[in-house]
Amino acid sequence: MITSRSTLPIEPNLVQKNQAKKLIVIKIGGSILADLPDGFFQDLQYLLKNDWFPIIVHGGGPAITTMLDRLGINARFVNGLRVTDEQTLEVVQMILNGKENSELVKRIQKAGGKALGLSGIDDQMILAEPLNPALGYVGKITKISFPLLKFLLAENIIPVISPLGIDQNGQVYNINADTVAEAIAIELQAKKIFLLSDIPGIYQNNQGQKKILHLLTPEDIEQLKAEQQFFGGMLPKVDACLQCLQEGIEEIYILDGREEEVISKVFAKQLIGTRILRAEVV
Repeated sequence: MITSRSTLPIEPNLVQKNQAKKLIVIKIGGSILADLPDGFFQDLQYLLKNDWFPIIVHGGGPAITTMLDRLGINARFVNGLRVTDEQTLEVVQMILNGKENSELVKRIQKAGGKALGLSGIDDQMILAEPLNPALGYVGKITKISFPLLKFLLAENIIPVISPLGIDQNGQVYNINADTVAEAIAIELQAKKIFLLSDIPGIYQNNQGQKKILHLLTPEDIEQLKAEQQFFGGMLPKVDACLQCLQEGIEEIYILDGREEEVISKVFAKQLIGTRILRAEVV
């Protein structure tokens, strides 16, 4: 769950009220990083040309688990969050910053864009504290600071951010990527959030058949939670979505990021994925 905006200090004048470009946060799940089509990177250029500025946050869970297996380190999860001891934290940093982040930057540049690879550690962008001692070095965000944003906006340089945080003593924390994406969106006053993963949206099981739910309100999500329709990593995802809507985000999309030009299709108002928005604006 994201900490409320009122307890997350932000750099003064970080986002100007009259800023022409609208911010959109795009979270890319680790399960699809290797399968992102070329159309996704072309979509990023489409956004920039239409006065949208994308901020990318990415995961890396499957690659982290694969490397842990190779090293003989057992991967454990509690409510969709990875238990992170010292050994695991070393692998998390290596995969997120050394492999996945740099690959995304390269592909953005190959598509003709400009990108800068970052993590929450850089310039103490994401300050954190322990979320739960039982989870080890899993972090809870206490502050977001992004002084580079004004420069990146001016130069159309897309930030690519890995979900790591740091405390005042220099301890690094592994943070759920959905939580990071949505906390950044709240603090930077983004208009939209796109959550890209390997599922085509939120679905409901009906006699063994999966039905995609294309439009949901917070009330709908609470009902689905009561029916125990969410499992594993989807639980923190939908909880973060609910808080984002409460904090002023206009709409959130859960999409299959492996689909060609999925972002362009959303802007073309095609019926795709799951759109989540406040009940009063349905």
